[in-house]
Amino acid sequence: MQARFNYQMLELARSSRGFTQKELAALLNRTQAAVSHWEHNLREPNEDDISLLSTALNYPVSFFYQQEVDVYLPPVQGHYRKKAALKAVSRTQLESHFRLLGGWVNKLQDAIEVEDGIASPDFLEDMVADATPEDLARQLRAKWRVPNGPIRSLTTLLENHKILVAKTWLFNENVDGYSFHTNSGMPVVYVNREVELDRLRFNIAHELGHLVMHSDCLPDAEREKEAHRFAAEFLMPGHEIHDQLINLRIEGLMALKARWGCSMAALVRRARDLGLLSEERYKGMLIGLSPYRKKEPVDLTKHGFVEKPQLLGMMVQYHLDELDMTATQIRDMLHLNDGDFSQLMLTLGLGSGGMFVSHRL
Repeated sequence: MQARFNYQMLELARSSRGFTQKELAALLNRTQAAVSHWEHNLREPNEDDISLLSTALNYPVSFFYQQEVDVYLPPVQGHYRKKAALKAVSRTQLESHFRLLGGWVNKLQDAIEVEDGIASPDFLEDMVADATPEDLARQLRAKWRVPNGPIRSLTTLLENHKILVAKTWLFNENVDGYSFHTNSGMPVVYVNREVELDRLRFNIAHELGHLVMHSDCLPDAEREKEAHRFAAEFLMPGHEIHDQLINLRIEGLMALKARWGCSMAALVRRARDLGLLSEERYKGMLIGLSPYRKKEPVDLTKHGFVEKPQLLGMMVQYHLDELDMTATQIRDMLHLNDGDFSQLMLTLGLGSGGMFVSHRL
């Protein structure tokens, strides 16, 4: 049976490139109504139209004939942390990239057997209904046997427990992170690689909190606060850091940041949340930190902190080494063009190309 054009893949391709229907129609020299009809399955484009779509959107023709739409998870199935400043078009484009990432992970994971290294994560079992985020963070550290003190590589810790961490390949400073489960149950944490390391680490811990606590995936301000509390306790356990935050002063924050791998602003907030700073003193210290709002001092990499995801690259390498697939076959399996695939391989440390460069931001 001959495969049919999949209208849902057209919408995904268009939005991932940041085009409106009107803009795509202009590129194709077609009407917006025609594009709308294609995307709503009211009319099917002919072969010439599909060829034009492939060229304009920079996806191979095969991309539009994929039938397993379920592998491309819709954004509603994940936790999406962003700033309010993100525009609607940028948000749609980013969510499309998240869906594509979910699809790639699903496709790569499908061929890997559990005994070959990709298993279900060991989250907390039988969580107590009234447990606080702090309780859960402490319990997870204990379950994973995390030593006392700072976590030097949060990414390594998560990936050792079968949680895939990936950094965004589309720059947008208003996006912090996104987390979801693949169709087969593998958790994925997607974070913005363009932020400072201290913020990136907190974002990873925040998304881990969502994965542990929020299975329903419904967006909610209270859930964001809970994930923040989880992250703070996971990275800066209260019983360990409490005494170090007594009589906290601005001049002592850099040394604490170098020890714990968290931003000075996060340390100040931690002191307040632990009852060591009054609200007035807390606000005063934040004002004192205002010159560092964009970039704080202290290079965390010089203090042993590193966040370098590897699991996605290992999954690709498995297909190359164990399944004897060529890079071209993997590219075709993921339905990527040469440029996007070479950039993906470079990002994973497996090639010499450039990743996922959008037509525009």
